[in-house]
Order: sequence, then C-alpha cells, then structure tokens
Amino acid sequence: MNNKKILIIVGTIVCATILVIVASIIITQSSGDDQNDQPRLIVISFDGFRADYVSPTLTPTLWSLKQTGATGKMFPVFVSKTFPNHFSIATGLYEEAHGIVANNMYDPEFKAVFDMSHSTQMWWDNGYSLPIWIANQQVDGRKSGGIMWPGTGFTFGGDKAYYSIDFNRTINMQQRIDLLMKWFTDTENPANLVMLYIENPDETAHNHGPFGKETLEQVMMADRTVAYLLENLSQHNLTESTNIILVSDHGMQEFDAKTGINLTAIVPDLTSFRQFGGSQAIGILPNEGKEEEVYQMFVSLAETNHFRVYKKDEIPEEYHYRYNRRIMPILLEADPGYEIAFTTWSHQDEKWGNHGNNNTQPEMEALFIATGPAFKNSFNLNQSSFFNIDLYPIMVKILDLDIGSYNYNGTDKITKNLLDEL
Repeated sequence: MNNKKILIIVGTIVCATILVIVASIIITQSSGDDQNDQPRLIVISFDGFRADYVSPTLTPTLWSLKQTGATGKMFPVFVSKTFPNHFSIATGLYEEAHGIVANNMYDPEFKAVFDMSHSTQMWWDNGYSLPIWIANQQVDGRKSGGIMWPGTGFTFGGDKAYYSIDFNRTINMQQRIDLLMKWFTDTENPANLVMLYIENPDETAHNHGPFGKETLEQVMMADRTVAYLLENLSQHNLTESTNIILVSDHGMQEFDAKTGINLTAIVPDLTSFRQFGGSQAIGILPNEGKEEEVYQMFVSLAETNHFRVYKKDEIPEEYHYRYNRRIMPILLEADPGYEIAFTTWSHQDEKWGNHGNNNTQPEMEALFIATGPAFKNSFNLNQSSFFNIDLYPIMVKILDLDIGSYNYNGTDKITKNLLDEL
C-alpha cells in the first residue's frame, strides 16, 4: 500500500472520529440545554420556626432575604402539627382532604394506628392528593427530590420522587444541603425540584421553650444553613435561575406548669375511650356505646380546665376538619395559652414549647420568605395573611404546570401578588 492510500485511509478515520465527537457534543449540549430550561425550585422547611425569629441580629441571612425577596404573613392549617401541615404544603389540601389529620391518628377502616416513626404506604395515597413532587415529574425528563420531607418516600398514582431519603437526624443541616446540591447538579439526572425538611428549632423548643438559649442557637444554625445554600448556588452559577421558598409548618407557643394541663390526672375514667393526636388538639374515640357518656364527661371537665369539646359535626367550619374518617368522633382543643395532653411533663426547663390547636393564633404564624427569578423583589404582602395551602398554586406556577389538572383547596389570591410575570 502506497503512502497516498495510507494518508487517505488515515484522513477518513480522523474525519469520522471528529464527526462522532462533534455529534456527541451536540447531543450532550442539547440534553443539557433541556435540563437548563427546566424551572428550578427549592423548598426548605424549618420545623416550628416562628415568623418573629427573623431579625437583623439573630438571623442576618433570612433578614436580608426578607428585605430583598417576597414575604408575607402565613399561617398553618388546623391542626397545627408537623406531618399534617407538611403534607398540606405539598398538596394544597386541608387535612380533612389529604387524610394526614394528625401526627398520631387512627383509621377505623384499616383498624390501624399511624405514628410519625412508623408510617407506611397505605396512609398516604388516597387517590385524590397529588404532591407537588409528583406533579413536577409528570413532565417528561423532570426529577424531584425529597430530603426527609414527610411523604416523599411513598408512591402516589404509581410514581414516587426520583430521589428521596428518610428522616435521619444524624445527617446535619450542612450535609443535607450538600445532598440537595448533589441532586441539583447531577450531570445525568438533575433534580429541578427538591423539598428539604429540618426538624429544628421545633425539636429543641419542645424542651427548652421557643425563646430558650438552646432553641435560639438552632434558629441561628438555620440561618447559617440558608447562607450555606446560597453560597453553593453561587458557586454553581445557579443563583439567577433558582427559586427558593423558605417556610415552617407552624409557629411555637411557650408553656409552663401553670398553663400545662395533664388530662390523665383529672379524667375520672381513662378506660372508656382511646385518644389520638398527642396534645393541644386531641381526638377521642369512645368505646362502643359510651359515646354520649364520654362526651358529657369531657364537657364537664372543660368547664374548669381551659379546653373546649366538640362533637365531630360541631368542629368550627373554619378549621376544615370534619370530613374524614380519621377525625375522631370527639375533639378536645386547648384554649389559647394553655396546653392539654394525657401526660406528665418531664421537660428539662421550667418553660417549654408546643403547638397544635388554633392555627391562627399570632404564635402560630409560620416562616415564609421567597426569593428567585419568579418572585417580586422587596415585596411584602403586609397585613394580607394567607394559609400554607396557598403555596401549592405558587409552586405549580413556578414549575410551569397546568393548575387545572390538580385537586387543591388553596387559592391563587397571593400568586399574582408575589410572582413576577412568568
């Protein structure tokens, strides 16, 4: 074979190789462009974070975002407990509609008890609720992630979050942000929506009160966590294309020995019923044939013990807490400023924290700060309050989904106010 033929063959091989490389680059870039076009949303919940924790000295990062981003007065739905409100945020539904009506509840059809630490698939997908992480994944190519957010580890309509990790308190706040960023920047399957749950300051406030030293240290840690997220987004050039919603599921109220009522010590007959819900808003399931007797017993006790008693069909309409089989026949609700529970308290401090009853008390106001390309800058809704179920249409809009495709109780009354034209 002469040199000319060799050169022709070599040249042909080189050209073919170059064409393959170029085609590969074009395909990769096209795929990357599609992923870059996806709207990005991060939702972080700091459990029990009171709205009035945000201040220039205690939380400088959150304070700055509050001044430059969008904010407003947000309240939880009733009952103001952790699992129910996280699922209301995710679905836009009242608790009676999505079915997670308490942290601890009984289902008479299943004849089973739900507990936060022992949750299974059967409790979550009622065929009506569609969490935002599933709605997002109904668009081809999109991936959602859930870091310890209640419900993200379960299947809805045959689909579940592409990325999820169950609750694990040994994974600290910074490590959770690292995991979020890993999913967000994955080169092959990046998530465009991540829901992140952080159990503090709630976990600490229950023992030390909402203003205890230990609790405020967790508040400051939450602020540093947000700063760490912002640094990471900046390092990956994602700041200008990422929307962030910072929330809490409820606020936190302070109690002491004078305002805590141990029902175990005053109820004359503890064997005539079962109780679910833990504290503040407690579901009572009377033994068969004992319904009226148990109801009258609690009515009598309530006259002198700072709580109210409702039959299921008498629960205030504004609570939207009647129409679900998991809501018990009788509801006990603590008066504002008081705590009720079937327990003897063993808190470390003289003051402690709790939540769960009237969701519109000032102490229950939740954190809400949003920032990113979809939100107006330096915008405050001022005196126009809203409920966390109103976040669902906001998230749907940011993710460019069809709001008409989903069941939700929230309204879009704040969507137009908070969002820039998309």
